Amino acid sequence: KTLARRACFPFAMQRNATRRLGHLRSMVDPGASGLAQGLRGLSLQKKKARVLCLHGYENSGPILKKQLQMGGWIKEFGDLCDFVFVSAPFTSVPPVTPIVQEFFPDDPKRQWFERIEHLESGGVRYVGLDKGFAEVSRALREDGPFDGVLGFSQGAGMSLYTIAKQQRGELLPAGIPSKLKFAVIIAGFRPRDLENRALFEGVELDTPTCHIWGEHDVLKYKSEECTRSCRDPLVLRHGSGHKVPKVDTFEANRLRAFIREACLL
Repeated sequence: KTLARRACFPFAMQRNATRRLGHLRSMVDPGASGLAQGLRGLSLQKKKARVLCLHGYENSGPILKKQLQMGGWIKEFGDLCDFVFVSAPFTSVPPVTPIVQEFFPDDPKRQWFERIEHLESGGVRYVGLDKGFAEVSRALREDGPFDGVLGFSQGAGMSLYTIAKQQRGELLPAGIPSKLKFAVIIAGFRPRDLENRALFEGVELDTPTCHIWGEHDVLKYKSEECTRSCRDPLVLRHGSGHKVPKVDTFEANRLRAFIREACLL
């Protein structure tokens, strides 16, 4: 037994010395271990792009959220984007479009302006559009800051209005002087309100835009038209109609790369 204890003695000395060395290191820099763990934790946290989401006609923030969920957007881009949903200021007058009522019977139905007024001059006026702008301004100010905007249908038109106004120095919240970094335009169109037509006449929008539309959308010509107002637009198509598409029906990897490049993520 004595011989066995003597044989183990060098190993015991080495073990005790290692413990003392570790104790001395903690005395010299007791926070080193915690600091290293904190830095590793920070490196694992990925910055996400915050995206303001503007719904379509007779839709609402809750409906657009469901549309993105049904289409797989939240799952596909959840690691890259935080989607923030707001609702327009005007309640849609019943009866609403049957397909909207069928899929979303209990959700609020809203719109970004009250109605379209056809003028004798041949143009149109979006009655109440100023209140739509006010709600977007409120969201940018109170719910931001945002990196980008995503809009579907009427909300896509509002998204184009937003980046066009920001290019002129408008809709920029106090303390957040920088413009949005990108816009995702789904089933979009160039708005035609007569009082705001100068926003698009002879102007090229320099905010990066990605335009998504369906090959069977009867209004796709309007989506094609609005790309002419944008600088180097990214165009993605799917095989359906006027809808928020499922992510497996268009090149979602290209949209991901577009957002990453715009936000330097």
